[in-house]
Amino acid sequence: MKISVLTVDDEPLALRRLELILARIPGVDHVGSAGSCRDAIEKIAATKPDVVLLDIKMRDGTGFDVLDRLPADRHPGIIFTTAFDHFAVRAFETHAIDYLLKPVEIERLRIAIDRSQKSLAMADASEQILQMRAVIDDLRAGYHGQQLPPREDELWLRSAVGALTCVHRRDIEMVTAEDDYVRLHTGSASYLVRGSIKAAQADLFLSDEEFVRVHRRMLLRRSSITSVRRSTEHGVRIRLRNGTEVGAGRVYAKKLLHSLPRVG
Repeated sequence: MKISVLTVDDEPLALRRLELILARIPGVDHVGSAGSCRDAIEKIAATKPDVVLLDIKMRDGTGFDVLDRLPADRHPGIIFTTAFDHFAVRAFETHAIDYLLKPVEIERLRIAIDRSQKSLAMADASEQILQMRAVIDDLRAGYHGQQLPPREDELWLRSAVGALTCVHRRDIEMVTAEDDYVRLHTGSASYLVRGSIKAAQADLFLSDEEFVRVHRRMLLRRSSITSVRRSTEHGVRIRLRNGTEVGAGRVYAKKLLHSLPRVG
């Protein structure tokens, strides 16, 4: 018997990747995809999938919002997908639900679907609802909390070969955009993860007090800035502690200059 799966993500490339991977997993019927929260709610009602691969962070809301608006009689198995796992790990450690880190790998997805199928077979509808509500409450608390819990300074990133590397948020000095990815720069290395600058700032808790936007494609840690100067040829130039010099966009430069504390 096939498992029907609906995919939800606001990135077309991510949806296409999931579609291609699901096509390689026996016993899976990909019944459709949705690119927004609103679209997801409509597609879940129309296709009645057994499992939903649900992105946590989307342009018109979050995966939590989708679950909140599901009808009482429609509770498919949920596998969350996310580029950042700092608010997800603890919730999923204690509840019968799963999540995947982007970019999704076929073997990990296969395991998640199998896990979800077994969970659906073992739990009755009321138990599934209680488990889902507990997960959503835990995730929301971490997602919207202003303070990072102990050990949440650690960010575990998956490399292209599948290895996990620990990066401390306190070591991130600069964030730059590269197409559909962002690069996290520390003093000794850089790491590429899927997402936008705006999403990274929210998901990694990079507050305005700690980081400043100096370009539409760049965030800088304030404490890493050693000097800001105007150049007749190159506009506003910013020098960092490691000697790197970067330019600021005109609009962002004005905001940066106004935000600097001055004496005299």
